[in-house]
Amino acid sequence: MPANLRRASPRRDQADLGPAVGGHGSGHHGQVELDRSIVDAASRAVVADVEVIGQTRRGESGTTFDVRVGGEAAVLKVLANGPHVVDNQQRLVRLLDVLRERGSPVPEYLGVASTDDAVVTVQRRMAGEVLEPGPGEAIDADLVEAVLPALPDAVELQADAGDLAVAPWPGWLLDTLASGGDGYCLLETMRRRPDTRSLLDRVVDIGCEFGRGPVRTTDIVHFDLSPANVLHEGGHLTGVVDWNVPFVGASQGDRGFDVATLLFYGYDNTRTRDRLWAHASAISGARWVAVYLAHLALRQVEWSVRHHPGSFGERRFSEIAMLVLDHCEQLVP
Repeated sequence: MPANLRRASPRRDQADLGPAVGGHGSGHHGQVELDRSIVDAASRAVVADVEVIGQTRRGESGTTFDVRVGGEAAVLKVLANGPHVVDNQQRLVRLLDVLRERGSPVPEYLGVASTDDAVVTVQRRMAGEVLEPGPGEAIDADLVEAVLPALPDAVELQADAGDLAVAPWPGWLLDTLASGGDGYCLLETMRRRPDTRSLLDRVVDIGCEFGRGPVRTTDIVHFDLSPANVLHEGGHLTGVVDWNVPFVGASQGDRGFDVATLLFYGYDNTRTRDRLWAHASAISGARWVAVYLAHLALRQVEWSVRHHPGSFGERRFSEIAMLVLDHCEQLVP
């Protein structure tokens, strides 16, 4: 955490399930107070006064805030400063500008700023409510039917929109299956229990079996297109939020991963499962979809086990992961 963020008393209403994206937080944050230096930096970036309303309701990092900029609702996000962090966020702004010009429902960034300890971004708040009813909860099937047609269409706007001549995809993704990730997909967590150890073995096998051959590398990738990051109004898609470029070269690869993410988080919805499998496979091929689903199974189960053992979310995602792996293994000749 940046030094100019201060923890206050723990929140009573904090979410009880970690984010699907691979979570870089403790999962048990207290309320965070912004140092004046961060607010001043944000104000300079947007050339207007920034008024902090409070932390956003959802999420576990505790570093995203509802603010007002010149009387307009906005969202301020704080990241720890370090090598390439400012450059990565500025690149993110450029990528989202491209998508917005194509008609994608993505946020408009008003500015990027930094202090010695932190990097701050400010974006306009998008209309709508989160598609996910609560942490780890399944979405009403009728609501999914209403929103679903627009989501794959939005993902299609990411096609060939990357800005890198050579992207590190899928090498770093395959590394998460073989050796884990940085703060997420921790293999040691999975090895502590017989049930998760068995699941990990299956994930590794799928990565070894299917993680080779031609793959798309030129698309913009959200990498966390879960229902928690989709906004809607009455079943009409209004926004896809929580984009990030966490390291150099991130956010470019195969847009089929984002469709696979939608598939994973609604895998227990039999009304949409086959359609999303078919759409993801049409983009990426079924073998790569299996790799992406294996990563998502590892990522979400590991996070739930580590931060929310015994929770409803852990049980639901463990069941989804087992079903996902059953189906992926059926692709083996």
